[in-house]
Amino acid sequence: MRRLPGLIVPLLTVPLLALAGCGGGGQARTAPPSVPASPSPLSPSPDPAPSPSPSSTRNGLCVPTMYMSTAGRLAYLKDLSDSSHGASPAFFMTDSGVYLLAKETQRPCEAVPFQLSWFRVEMTRAGSGSSARYSFTYAPIESTTLSAGPRDGRVVGSVPPPPKGCSGTLSVLYVGEEITEDDLPDGLNMPGGSLDWSLVTLDADRALSAVFKPPAGASSC
Repeated sequence: MRRLPGLIVPLLTVPLLALAGCGGGGQARTAPPSVPASPSPLSPSPDPAPSPSPSSTRNGLCVPTMYMSTAGRLAYLKDLSDSSHGASPAFFMTDSGVYLLAKETQRPCEAVPFQLSWFRVEMTRAGSGSSARYSFTYAPIESTTLSAGPRDGRVVGSVPPPPKGCSGTLSVLYVGEEITEDDLPDGLNMPGGSLDWSLVTLDADRALSAVFKPPAGASSC
């Protein structure tokens, strides 16, 4: 557990993007309740193998992922683009879980394993209004291995634990070695606008996405 310095927290406006057209890296997207669940889990895959080219199937093209290395899976999931809007990430996370929405030509031929870690974020508030400061303390909740694809949808088992009391939830999506408290940011921004969660940037290259959801009563903590 580590204590983080306080952060002045202005009400930031997080761009609200439709699920099918949301970008990564600092932009947020909403998740539609109608998206079907994606199956999980997958049997372990051996490590060293080059990333293969798309293969032909009865229904079109797909990308074989069974024998991808860890680095190959990370690169593949980072490069997936959205089935409707081209340049938008197709493998992403919101406050309601992890989603896959891949182009048919980039779709995995089988489910692709990845890791997900959740952290409790204890929050202590000082001041009020725009001058409010929060100090944060991280504590691990759980880490798990899940798999996404080959169908589109929300990954089964990826819904994060809800915030409670004066503690929020930080969810981290990654491939490779487990994310630890040392990989987490020194400060967090409170969400603003119409969203009650925000995307978080981690320095770790293996991190694909991170989402912070504060407790509903953070202003009184």
